Amino acid sequence: MYHYLLTFSKAGDLRFISHLDLLRTFIRSARRAGIPAAYSKGYNPQPKFIFAAPLAVGIEGENEYLDLYLREAWETDVIKESLNRQFPDGLKVHKVSYVDLNRPPLSAMVSAALYKVLLTNVTPSIEKTLLDILNAETILLERKGKKNKKTLNIRPYIFLLSLQKREDGKGELFMLLATGNKGGVRPHEIMSILLMGDNAGSINTKIIRKDLFILENNRLKTPEGLSPLEYLEMRYYDGTKNYYQL
Repeated sequence: MYHYLLTFSKAGDLRFISHLDLLRTFIRSARRAGIPAAYSKGYNPQPKFIFAAPLAVGIEGENEYLDLYLREAWETDVIKESLNRQFPDGLKVHKVSYVDLNRPPLSAMVSAALYKVLLTNVTPSIEKTLLDILNAETILLERKGKKNKKTLNIRPYIFLLSLQKREDGKGELFMLLATGNKGGVRPHEIMSILLMGDNAGSINTKIIRKDLFILENNRLKTPEGLSPLEYLEMRYYDGTKNYYQL
């Protein structure tokens, strides 16, 4: 068996398909491309396609990851090109890498996700709300479960909020939020706080997940090895950031 890591994007109208539909799209595309997927064992074997973290419906993903296991060794460029020829518009593999077979799938290591939201009008009220979140020790949120409701403190799951203003009054809000099997907070839960009161008309609710971060030696980094600070400084900031919290 051979192990690969795929980096792909999901954009446009495909942001509205479910995680299960995305998995089906990958499986069917691989089958049409003749890619020899390895299968799980048991009474109901399934292709070993393991996504690093499910993407909520309505959110675009710029750097998503899939651990792919094959029965035969294929060249990475051939896998990428073969899948892209089968994919619908909005879904694209950008990179395929060989991975040590003994390395666990990325889903077991993901600890945080970075999201971007476009602010159509950065007002003093928006900035105050963001700073209030950063300065708070406790932010209580009620979540509905299958059987009951529960209240939890989401503040420990907010790793970073970073706002970059533009000259036209618009801005980009970056949110680094905990995710994974140790708990987390959803981007829409942060947005629900920002959308209260006078802020409601200042936010475009289109959300893009920019990348995922794993925890290694007590430090967050992308699968490519960039820390949150390095990621933002290299790709987005031009010296005009307003505040930064790690």
